[in-house]
Amino acid sequence: MELRLPQYTQFFITINSLVSDKVINKQQKTELEQSILRKEKSLMEIVSKYGSKDMEQQFRERIVQYSNHKQNDTFIPHIKIAEKNKSNKFSVSARQIQFQQEDPIVETNQDSLSPFILQLIEQLDTMLSINMTNGGHLIPTDIKKLTQLRDQINKYLGIQNQSELDNESPIRCTNISVCGRVIQEQQDEKSDQIDTSVQLKSKYYIQIIDQIKQTYAQLKSLFLGSLHTHYLLMQEELSYNNLVNVVKSLIKELTDSDDIYFLIKRNEEWDFYSTEKDSIKQIEKDKQQVFFLNFSHLKPNIVYNFQNNENQTKLLEQVLDLNSQFTELSIIRFINQNKQETFFFFYWNKPGRNKLFRRFINEANEYRFKDEVLSLTNFLIDVILQARVQYFNPVQFADQILDIVLSFVESSQYILFDEIFRALNPHFQIKKDYIYSGDEIQEVQMNSVRIEMKCRNPIALILEEFYLNRQDHQYIYTEIYNLKSKYQRHLRLCHEKIAYYKYFLRSTDTILFDFDKNGRLIFLNHYIWETLKQKYNIQFSLDKRTPHYKELFTDERILKYIDLDEFMMKKKNEYIQNEDFEIFLKVVDQVYKGFVIIFHLQEGSRMTDYIKNLKNEESLEDEIKQSIQRSYNKHQTFKFISQLQKSNPNVKNSYISLFIPEEQSLDNQEQYYQSNNSLQSCKTRKPRLSIQMLGKTIKAFHYQASKLRIKSIESALEIEEDDDLDTLYEDKTIDKFEFNIFSYKDNMKAKLVYHIIKKNEWIDNYDINEDVLMKFIKEVERKYNKRKNPFHNFDHGITVMHSCNFLCSLPKAHEYISEIVYFATVISGLCHDISHTGRTNQFEINSKSKLATRYLDKSPLENHHAAVTLRLLNQDNYNILSGLSVEDLSIFRQTLVENILFTDIKQHFGLIKDFEQRVKESKDNQDRMFGQMDGDVKLFTGMIIHTSDFSGAAKVFELSKAWTEKVNMEFKAQFDEEGTRKITQTPFMKDLDQQEIMAKNEMGFFKVIVRPLWASLNEFYDKQLQNVIDNVENTIINWEKIYHTYNKQEKQD
Repeated sequence: MELRLPQYTQFFITINSLVSDKVINKQQKTELEQSILRKEKSLMEIVSKYGSKDMEQQFRERIVQYSNHKQNDTFIPHIKIAEKNKSNKFSVSARQIQFQQEDPIVETNQDSLSPFILQLIEQLDTMLSINMTNGGHLIPTDIKKLTQLRDQINKYLGIQNQSELDNESPIRCTNISVCGRVIQEQQDEKSDQIDTSVQLKSKYYIQIIDQIKQTYAQLKSLFLGSLHTHYLLMQEELSYNNLVNVVKSLIKELTDSDDIYFLIKRNEEWDFYSTEKDSIKQIEKDKQQVFFLNFSHLKPNIVYNFQNNENQTKLLEQVLDLNSQFTELSIIRFINQNKQETFFFFYWNKPGRNKLFRRFINEANEYRFKDEVLSLTNFLIDVILQARVQYFNPVQFADQILDIVLSFVESSQYILFDEIFRALNPHFQIKKDYIYSGDEIQEVQMNSVRIEMKCRNPIALILEEFYLNRQDHQYIYTEIYNLKSKYQRHLRLCHEKIAYYKYFLRSTDTILFDFDKNGRLIFLNHYIWETLKQKYNIQFSLDKRTPHYKELFTDERILKYIDLDEFMMKKKNEYIQNEDFEIFLKVVDQVYKGFVIIFHLQEGSRMTDYIKNLKNEESLEDEIKQSIQRSYNKHQTFKFISQLQKSNPNVKNSYISLFIPEEQSLDNQEQYYQSNNSLQSCKTRKPRLSIQMLGKTIKAFHYQASKLRIKSIESALEIEEDDDLDTLYEDKTIDKFEFNIFSYKDNMKAKLVYHIIKKNEWIDNYDINEDVLMKFIKEVERKYNKRKNPFHNFDHGITVMHSCNFLCSLPKAHEYISEIVYFATVISGLCHDISHTGRTNQFEINSKSKLATRYLDKSPLENHHAAVTLRLLNQDNYNILSGLSVEDLSIFRQTLVENILFTDIKQHFGLIKDFEQRVKESKDNQDRMFGQMDGDVKLFTGMIIHTSDFSGAAKVFELSKAWTEKVNMEFKAQFDEEGTRKITQTPFMKDLDQQEIMAKNEMGFFKVIVRPLWASLNEFYDKQLQNVIDNVENTIINWEKIYHTYNKQEKQD
């Protein structure tokens, strides 16, 4: 259920009103905000039904009922969550200044009122006193109002006050016994004799406060500055460079770092990354030894800071090839979230930059907010490594970035606290008191005050020889209190804004522009759709940190609704509605704070709503509904491919181009036309070239069928007594994904196939004749190997068969597939590339081969593999299905054909989109659980065999690389034959014998094709395939290392 902006905004207006009217408290307000963010169903229904102006009273009643019920059910845990966000109140005594977390409980009893009210009186007296002693900072009207307020409170409590302000004493309350503030009695003779005139004339206390205020202003800018990083995410392109820019911007805004490095242990090897060079390289063994000899003493989870003139930095320059220009470096050693040992480096190369933000790193030890620093480092590592192994939209990281920004904003109060210490330290005897859990609070001596902040990691300042009856001392603590109170309000506002922004981040069909009161852009939740840009001529540039609304919008259809002078006069929230957008004025406590413009993607919304309503339409058959859903998925798939092509122009010349459906193939018609002309210009057809004998006459590879059949029969007769089978039963790797076909001798491979079928008990269950089975396996082997393809051979068939068996054997698969479907899927894995030509479908089409003609250019190879398999099974000598029932036989044949056709790589994007959409729908709708709808099993087994087709690639890197080299041999042979036959040559197949070119190809192929497939199944299998994902990601990183190594050598040469 999605709420519209007016409903969502009415919700926030209502809960703020309820707090103001004291109907609910702040804790309940926080709980309600969290509930709407989590989209709790019952609250969403209330807001959807009653969240309009004409039902305001009913809405208030429903919200109160919901909140009270929620509080009764979850009172205790919610208190703990909400405590972090409560504002700090400042209480003053002669010996202690304390920031209290809890809101004081105000009762009608005078005794319980007095302590709080007396503090308020003293603060009013202080403000009036400072006003008089500093030449009058308040206007007369304010002085009169403050004096009246103080007098009214005193009258209520029965306290006598001096009628006039006494400049000699900052304490105004004459009824000392009632106030309980015997300040004069607490001052010793020394304080009475101090002459403050010299100190007051120097106005040192103003300089102290000015220093603190400068830090206060800088820290407040942290939130808005970090939102500029969020702007960088607002790009539609799926570009790795965009992510790198986001990372650099984030570390600059939060820590002022110029670059970051990290040293990470992966698979017993140490890899090094730097944003400066944006590359991952392996550290040589000798350099590793030097590094650990000098830095192994670093303790985990502690920040170490080094200056450039220290000996350690010279070692770092040599070992890690750091930039020798740096002036400061901080290192933290920890175990990252992937359980890998890591050394993380924050690097600064200029001494005069904003050192304040560096303290977020270098003071994390002292103030115990290392968790925030570790969250940042883990996020940075995850983004950088994940961006290297998969393509995704940068907006996916927006939510995490906002969380990190908020954690640093919360930690900024420690930096402000530290600045107070630094400012006061030259003038006072001051010390810090770290209040750890269970520690006793230090007692404060006479003539001292204690300034305490009770937050997540409490800490206090103790000022000795500090006298509250002195005007300068009183001025200092009053200003500190005011700054602290203002900063607490700032933190609360940041919390509320983040909650508001996160709500709109989850919206896919809404764009929110949030402007401050001066018309400057603060936040944007989504990249701007191209259609919207064109319609309203929106000019958005990432270079502008806070663009003015007039720089963004030039269309009068928008500008005519915006008048800042008029907005400034507004005292309440207002809506301005248009067909395409809405404008909402932000007014808090009758003060105008800014405005928001919301655009809605109407077509997208209508389509989404249509799809949702369609699923609930009982009059339509499921087949029709699924057909419409598939069409919509196809549209979404093409949209993704379009984005991929736009941000990565080289896609059309890479291996990925083979996976793009015909409707999205770039320059498809032109290439086809050129290929036809080339073919027509050829007077004679050249023979197909073999890989072993390029440029030479080919001798066809022949088998003598009669001899082969005799060998098959002999093998079948000997199978039961073969000692090799005992070895296979003892071989545990056969049941694991780590299975390696290259470790078996050729005479064992047919027995491997037999072993898998035998172990699943299909020979007994389906009454399979073992002689016929062995003949079938041997014939499949012959047809695979007759062309001696390096890749598409019997080894590949067995590997895919093994992977299908592995995936079907997992408990998750048993929930959806029957035994006959299991059997058919394993056999289709074995036969999916039988009698392969060693060329691609596009080659068959461009060369007008017999297969392409026979199957009308539609998946010619896959249709051929399916047809060869069925013809084989139709022959009595190879028919392993003779024992099946009519029903099982029908299911087997249908499953086998569908599965083999799913291995056409043109099906890739559509298949994965349909599967993920169906799984998502199943989670959202209990009535349409996966496995219950027609086509679910077909999708599932299609995903199994299509993903298994890349099982060789998903092995450990050494095996994966071996498979890559084999398929590249076929690609190279095809490229040469295309040139010989004057067919349009496939660009990515050129120069694959060069390591850097092959490595670059593989990086993109694994990121776009292999990883998304295995990741999708891993999610479905509840993370049971995480080791496979780790293999794939490690392979991508290793290909990147190879690329940078050979590319660097080429540049040097």
